[in-house]
Amino acid sequence: MTVACTAMSDIERESLLEFLQRQRDLVAWKVQGGDEDVLRAVSTASGMTAQGVVNHLTNCERGWFRQAFADQPDLTFDFTDEDEDGDFRIPDDVPMAQLLANYAAEQKRCDEVILAAETLDQKAANRDRSLRWILLHLIEETARHLGHLDLLREQADGATGERPR
Repeated sequence: MTVACTAMSDIERESLLEFLQRQRDLVAWKVQGGDEDVLRAVSTASGMTAQGVVNHLTNCERGWFRQAFADQPDLTFDFTDEDEDGDFRIPDDVPMAQLLANYAAEQKRCDEVILAAETLDQKAANRDRSLRWILLHLIEETARHLGHLDLLREQADGATGERPR
């Protein structure tokens, strides 16, 4: 019985990671090939840009997996108590390629945390949430912001689509 439960847990973890990775990949695909200045020029009424969304997602993964769940020390974030939306504000000299590279590198570090956890029911070190809950939340968060990227990209240059062909 224990072996079956472990196998089931591994299958569930693999499935959740697969769903999260699909959303992550679509974020990168959605902004790929967009003109840097055109993408930066398009924003929502609150000032959200494609660059800001990618950076925000990087910070979200770091915050949930590495800080809240694993309690890793000395992590830095692009927001502060004084500027809670600082991760959405990207200096003009930071290219999308760098933001995507940072996002991909953070994903790898977070995946190491996810795979090292004993079970999906393991509680976060700094939040009363399980790893399962955090994974589901990050799938939701990434998918929600992917919708923002859909709209921003369409407004920027007319590019549409829901998946790479």
